[in-house]
Amino acid sequence: MTQAVAFDGEGRAPRRIALRRSFLVRLASFCFALVCTAAVHFTAAAHLGAIAAVWLAAAAFAALGLSYVRYERGQPALLELTADGIAGYDSAGRTLLQGRIVGAAQWAEWLLVLAVAGADGRRPTRLVVAADALNAAAFRELAVRGRHATN
Repeated sequence: MTQAVAFDGEGRAPRRIALRRSFLVRLASFCFALVCTAAVHFTAAAHLGAIAAVWLAAAAFAALGLSYVRYERGQPALLELTADGIAGYDSAGRTLLQGRIVGAAQWAEWLLVLAVAGADGRRPTRLVVAADALNAAAFRELAVRGRHATN
């Protein structure tokens, strides 16, 4: 479920938003892995034969699956919105990202990518948020903050 703590009257308290794992991102990633696996199989089968191609396709599918698991583990479970920025925490409470939003890209009403600048001045961290990972009001608020971001 999505947990949200509203801002207090003066806007000082942070707003916390719990993120769910996105079914749509999982489905898209699985379909992508299947297409890539099929491409590896058909390409390799033309040169090596069908049996050798199965092993290469299985290795490609496993590599993509491991990459997706690594991606999932690196995603925040909780976002904290403050007046001057955003912070993301994993399920153990460790900080994954913290800083101010410096840019955003939105694909329709389905996907939002936020660029979060850290305090150390490195390249901004990118946070990908699917619309089904949180409630509509929180997604809309993140989109507005992203559109109003300044460099």
